[in-house]
Amino acid sequence: MKDKIGVVIVTYNRLEKLKIALKKFENQTKKQAYILVVNNASNDGTLEYLNDWKKNKSAYNKFVINLKENTGGSGGFYNGLKKAIELDADWIWVSDDDAYPKENAIEKAEEFLKKFDNKEKLSAFCAKVINNGKIDYFHRKTVKYNLTQIKTFPTKEADYKKEFFEIDRFSYVGAILNKDILKKAGLTNKDYFIYYDDTEHSYRMKKYGDILVVPNIVVEHNVKNGNAQDWKIYYYIRNKLIYYKTISQKYYYFELIKIKFKQIVKKILHYKMQNYKLINDAVKDAKTGNLGKSKVYYPGWTFNKRGK
Repeated sequence: MKDKIGVVIVTYNRLEKLKIALKKFENQTKKQAYILVVNNASNDGTLEYLNDWKKNKSAYNKFVINLKENTGGSGGFYNGLKKAIELDADWIWVSDDDAYPKENAIEKAEEFLKKFDNKEKLSAFCAKVINNGKIDYFHRKTVKYNLTQIKTFPTKEADYKKEFFEIDRFSYVGAILNKDILKKAGLTNKDYFIYYDDTEHSYRMKKYGDILVVPNIVVEHNVKNGNAQDWKIYYYIRNKLIYYKTISQKYYYFELIKIKFKQIVKKILHYKMQNYKLINDAVKDAKTGNLGKSKVYYPGWTFNKRGK
């Protein structure tokens, strides 16, 4: 199955969105080799739906992994990619349950692979992400390093006028991974739970080959942009620090200083919306490497629920 593409979708308690995503893949003009759905212990009827979905015959193979607990996006993609390595496709399309490919996305991806030379040096290639009718530039990024910072830049409108262009980091929305390089770079870090798991993974994938964006492959990802929910802030800070530490202790320490400085300034200004204990806990866990799902900052936790 040379250059065939398999699909890995991770879902948690978003059955209606998952149904749309599966329909979008099922209606592709060129069929994927398989669809593998990782169910992150959903309790909204997803389990029952997937049991029926798997039984229905199709032009591609169907696989379902039902996890016993919610392991977050990172755990879901870890388990999905671990299984995908065993399956008969050379490329693995990773997707959230709210990311909907255009009907010719798989066809366009396979056309690109047929034309592209040196595929063994291509770590991944990515779709263009459309959010509410506009290109979402932040899903694909370039990175530059200076003395004290890792500076990350979103893609630009001009980039998408090209047949393809190179980037350094991708999100797991419509990224297509080279299975051979995935074996070398390793799977998603399952202990991130949420945030920075795809960033850190693309950092490792980039070491083994190029990462490209192919603009005529399109995925719709219509989500509202806004501030992260309270409990997610913990994972954002902790995992960003862990990611920086993976690259260099230097960048980790400079980022740590920035976070602590912001805390001091906000305290002086009586910035009441900030939860200092949450930040301190995130910093402490980053220092000690305490990853995984927090027993305190669980999904749904808010500042109003914090202990004294």
